[in-house]
Amino acid sequence: MEINFEELFDKEILRRGYRYYLEDAVQKVTKNEEIYKALVYGTEIYEVEVNINENGVVEDMDCDCPYARNDNCKHMAALLYYIKNEDEIENIKETKNVNNYDKVISKIKESEIKEFILQKLYSDVDFQNEFRTYFVQYFEKAPKEFYKKRICESVCQAIGRKGFIEYRETNRFLEPMDGYIQEARNLIKHKEYQAPFWIVSIILEELPGLPIDDSDGITGEVAYDCAEVVEEILKVCKDKNIVNEIFNWINEAIKKDTLKYYLDGIEELLDEYFTEDMFKEERLKTVELRIEELKGRKDWSSEYDLEEFIRTKIELLYQLGRKEEALEIIKENVYYVSIRRMLMEQEKVNGNIEKVEELLLEGIQIALKKEHPGMVMEFVEDLLALYQEQNQKEKYKNLIEETLFKYDRGSFEYYKKLKNVCSKEEWNRRKDKIIKEFEKDRNRLYGDDLRQIYIEEEYYDKLYKSVMRNPSFERIVEYESFLKKDFAEGLLEIYRKIVEEKAQYTGRSNYEEIREILEHMRTLKGGEQLVEKMVEEYKIKYANRRAMLEELNKIEKRKKCMKED
Repeated sequence: MEINFEELFDKEILRRGYRYYLEDAVQKVTKNEEIYKALVYGTEIYEVEVNINENGVVEDMDCDCPYARNDNCKHMAALLYYIKNEDEIENIKETKNVNNYDKVISKIKESEIKEFILQKLYSDVDFQNEFRTYFVQYFEKAPKEFYKKRICESVCQAIGRKGFIEYRETNRFLEPMDGYIQEARNLIKHKEYQAPFWIVSIILEELPGLPIDDSDGITGEVAYDCAEVVEEILKVCKDKNIVNEIFNWINEAIKKDTLKYYLDGIEELLDEYFTEDMFKEERLKTVELRIEELKGRKDWSSEYDLEEFIRTKIELLYQLGRKEEALEIIKENVYYVSIRRMLMEQEKVNGNIEKVEELLLEGIQIALKKEHPGMVMEFVEDLLALYQEQNQKEKYKNLIEETLFKYDRGSFEYYKKLKNVCSKEEWNRRKDKIIKEFEKDRNRLYGDDLRQIYIEEEYYDKLYKSVMRNPSFERIVEYESFLKKDFAEGLLEIYRKIVEEKAQYTGRSNYEEIREILEHMRTLKGGEQLVEKMVEEYKIKYANRRAMLEELNKIEKRKKCMKED
C-alpha cells in the first residue's frame, strides 16, 4: 500500500521501527475497513492500531507502550512498514477465531498447570526471567546486588566462550536486556522506583566495556531505552532520596567518565529534572574537575570534550546568576568556536559591532590554523551577513573576493557572488583573468565548479574540453544540454567509444547499460543512423551472446513502436 508516514517520526524511532519490521516483530495484522491492528513484539507484546484513509494518509495511531503516551513510537512505525511492504493482510470480517487455548486451559486442573509452570521455572532461565518480568509485583523486594548478579550472568552468557558477541549473535545480548528493561517498566507501573533505576544503571555500566560487534547500533538502542526508563522514574517519583540517588549516579558518571558516549541521553536529563541551585552547584564542581583533567590531555577528542565542558560551565554560571564570572570564562576561551559565538552574541546585544567583526576575523584565522575549512566558511558567512546588515559594501565585496581566491578557491558560489557585486563593465574586464587564474590550478582545472563557471559565461568550447578530458556517460549527460548544439558529432563519437569499451565485458546489467547509452545516442543529431549501424554490427560480432541480442532487439522494438505511434 502506498503511504507516506516517515515525516511523522523521529529518524531514530523510524530506524528502530524498520528493524522491528525486518525481524518479523509485527504479528497478527488485521484490517477492518480503514483500521489496521497488530501485535508488535518488543520488550513486551504491544497492541498497535493505525487508521489509514483511502488516500494513504495516516489519520490516527495508537500503541499501549509507555513511549506512545507522548510521541509516535517505534511499534507504530513497524506496523506502518508492514502495511506498506506486505501484500497479504487478513480482513477480520472474513476470518473466524479458531484459537481454542482458553477452552483447553479451562479443562486442565489448577494443580497440573501449577506443576507445569514450576517445572519450566526450575529448568529454563529465560522463562524464569520472563515470568519474573510479567509478575514482578508479586516478588519480594530485592537488593541491588540481586539485580547486578542476574544482569552480569546474562551478559556473560551472551559473550560466551569466544569472549566476543559477533554481529549475527547480538540478539543473545539484546533479548535479555530488553527483558530487564521491561521488568523495570513493570516495577514503575506498580510504583516501585529504586529497583528499576538500579536495573537500568547496571545495564548502562556494562555497555562501555562490552566486547561486541555493534555495527547495527544495538548498544545505542539499549542505552536509549535505559535513558527512557530513568526519565519515566523522574517524571513520577516523589521520593527525594531516590531522586538524589539518580542525580549522584549521573554526576559521578560524568566525573569519572565511566559511561563514555552512552552518557549523552542520561546527561540531558539534568537540565530538565535537576533545576534546583543545589544540583547546579554540584554539577559545577564536577564540570570544573573535568575541565582541569582535560587540560592536561592533548588528543583531539579531549579538546572537543573540553570545549563542551567549558560551555556547560558558562551555562551553569548564567543559571546561577553569576553573569560576570560567566563572561570572564567566555573571554578566556574565545579560541573555541562555540564560545566565541557566545561572546559575539553578547557584543552584538551591546551594539559593539566593531568587536563582533574583530571576533569573526580572528575566528577565520584560528580556523585556518586548525585546518578546518568548514569552520572557516561559517565565519566567512557570518562576516558577510554582518557587512550586509551594516551596509558596508566595499568590505562585503573584498571578503567575497578574498574567499574566492583563498578560503574557497574557485568556488562557483563565490564566483557568482563576486559577479553580482561588480558592474557589468568591471566584470567584462575581470572575468577572463579570474578564469585563467583558476585554470592554472591543476586540482580544479576539470572540476565541477570550473565547469559551472564555463556555463555561466557560455564558454561552451572550454566546457567541452573539460568534460572530454575524463569522460564518462553520466558526466557527459550532465552537461550535454549545453554541448549538443555545437558538439553533437563529438558527443556521439565519445558515446560510441564508451559503448565499445563496455562491449568487451559480459553480463546482463552491462548489456542493459549499453542499451541505455545507445537509446540515448538516438536523441542526438545524426545519432539515429549511427545507432542503427552499431546495432547491426553488434548482432553479427556478438551473435553468441544471447542476452546482449535481447537488449539490442529492445532498441529496435522501441523504434518500431515510436514510428507506429
